[in-house]
Amino acid sequence: RTKNRPFASGKLSVSDGLLFLAGQLSVGLAVLSQLNYFSIALGAASLLPVTLYPLAKRYTNWPQVVLGLTFNWGALLGWAAVKGSLDYSVVLPLYASGVSWTLMYDTLYA
Repeated sequence: RTKNRPFASGKLSVSDGLLFLAGQLSVGLAVLSQLNYFSIALGAASLLPVTLYPLAKRYTNWPQVVLGLTFNWGALLGWAAVKGSLDYSVVLPLYASGVSWTLMYDTLYA
């Protein structure tokens, strides 16, 4: 299934991947540094679920839960960027519904 992907086929090297990763992280940091300190900390905390997602794909039967937690982190960060804090009565239902949507969608269409 993955033999034709760029890394698996040898079209890209590990150094190409690391260079791309460095570029993506640099752009993300440039955007994040424009936000308030709370949002910067929350954005940095998003690296945990981002790191866990590939591991969840390999070691669990429900990686779509981790995908939902990761993908919908933007709901938390968007609120924090505007308000400077998290109002859990607002963001938790929004986050939970986004995670649920991702879980259902990915389960059905993956």
